[in-house]
Amino acid sequence: MSQGVFSNRPTPLRYGRGQSVYGEGSPSSILYRSETGLLRVVRVTSRGRTLTVRHLLPGDYFGEEVFEGCDHVYRVEALTRALVTSLEPDELHETELLEVTRSIGDQMRRTMQLSYHLQTGDLKQRIVRYLLELADTPLGGEDSNNNLFVQATHELLAEGTSSTRESVSKVITELREEAL
Repeated sequence: MSQGVFSNRPTPLRYGRGQSVYGEGSPSSILYRSETGLLRVVRVTSRGRTLTVRHLLPGDYFGEEVFEGCDHVYRVEALTRALVTSLEPDELHETELLEVTRSIGDQMRRTMQLSYHLQTGDLKQRIVRYLLELADTPLGGEDSNNNLFVQATHELLAEGTSSTRESVSKVITELREEAL
C-alpha cells in the first residue's frame, strides 16, 4: 500500500491491550484503520460469552457500519498495543475507497477460512490451527532456535476456537507433553 494515498491522515491513537476502540451498539460515524498491533472484532452472546468474529491486522480497515448508516454491530478491542487511525468516510477518494474494499474482502476471506477450520476437526486440531494463525500476527513470533511461539491466554484461545478455557487448558497440556 502506498503511504502517499492518505497523506492527510490524522495522527493514530494508541490503544493498550484489552482497551476497546468502540463498543457494540455505539454510534458509527468514523472508519478506522489498524496501523500496528492486533485487534479483534467480538460479539457477546445472549449468555455473556465473548466470541471472536475476526482479527484485524495492520493495514485492515474496520467500522464498515459507517457505510450503512447504522450503529456498530460488534465491539473492537486491542489484543496487543495498537495504533489506530480514524478516517472521515466522506473525505475518502476513489482510490482510498478501493483500498477499503480490498481490505474488507481480505478480511472476509480470512474469516471464512477461520470459520471453516472451526467447523472441521476435533478441538486439538482447531486449537493448533488457531495457534498457527496467531503465530503470524503480533501475538506470535520466532525464537532464536526458529521455534514459533504465541503469547495468548487460554481464554483467548477458547474464544477463538468456540470452546471453553478448561478444554483449551487440557489440550495445551497434552500438546506440551507431546513437545509441541
